[in-house]
Amino acid sequence: MSNSVHILRVIVLLHFAPHTQSTEPFYDITDPAFIKECIEEHNRHRANVKPSASNMRYMTWDEGLAISARAWARKCVFKHNPNLQQPGKMHPIFTPVGENIWAGTPYTKFKVQSAIQLWVDEDKYYNYDSNNCSYVCGHYTQVVWADTYKVGCAAQACQNGVAETKFSTVPGIIFVCNYATAGNYAGVSPYKRGKSCSSCSTEMCENNLCRNSTRDILKKNSTQDILRSNLDPKLSCGSFCTSLLVIRPVSIVFIFISVFCLQQYYPNLFIYE
Repeated sequence: MSNSVHILRVIVLLHFAPHTQSTEPFYDITDPAFIKECIEEHNRHRANVKPSASNMRYMTWDEGLAISARAWARKCVFKHNPNLQQPGKMHPIFTPVGENIWAGTPYTKFKVQSAIQLWVDEDKYYNYDSNNCSYVCGHYTQVVWADTYKVGCAAQACQNGVAETKFSTVPGIIFVCNYATAGNYAGVSPYKRGKSCSSCSTEMCENNLCRNSTRDILKKNSTQDILRSNLDPKLSCGSFCTSLLVIRPVSIVFIFISVFCLQQYYPNLFIYE
C-alpha cells in the first residue's frame, strides 16, 4: 500500500473517530425518577420550614433550567454560572436565575436527597427574625425562597475532577440546580411567616404549599426549540458549525476519490512527507 493511501486512511479514521469526553452524565435530566426526586426533596423542605410560611409556592420542574444546569455542570468547575443575571443566557423567559451547587467524589455515593439536605442544613446559620446569616446560608434560603416555583437540576460525573475543589485531581461529581424566579434578594426574607397557605389567596393548598395549575404549567410558546438551540451546546449549531458539518465529510470523500484516481493513472506515484 502506498504512503498516500495510508495517510488518507489515517485522516479518515481520525476525522470520524468519536471525540473523547471528560464527563458523562451521572443522571439524565429527562429521567423521570431523577426529576421526581429533585422536585419532591425541594418541596418537602419548603413545606416544613420553621417558622411556617404563609406564601410558600409549590415547585415544579422546568426543562430549560435543567438544560442550563447541565450545560454548566459539564464544565466541572465549582463556581456559579456567570450568566445568571444575563437576559436570555440562562432561560428565554426567566431572568435572573438562581443557582445552587454541590460537588464531591464518586466515593461519597452521591444522592440527590443528601446534596439538597446539605444545602438545607445551612438553616442553622440563618436567623429568620433578623434575616441574617452567621455563616453561609444562601443555599438554604434559595431552596426555601417562597416566590421560586421552578427548578431544573443536573448531576455530572467529572473524570478529570471538579475544578476549584480540594479533590480537583481525582474523579468527582457536580450537582447543579437552577431556580426561577430567582431568590436571595438583599434585605428580603425568603418567605412570609404565618399559617401555612394563609396567603395563598384562591390557590390550592397542597401539603402546606400554594399550588396554582396555571403557574405550574409554563406556557411554552415554542420555547422548546429556543431552549435547545440557545442553551444546549450539544444541540446547537451556528452557520459556521453547519458549514463545517457539510464541508468536512464532502472534502474527505473528494480527497479519497482524487487519491484513488491518481493511483489508477499513476501507479508508481510516490509522495514524500
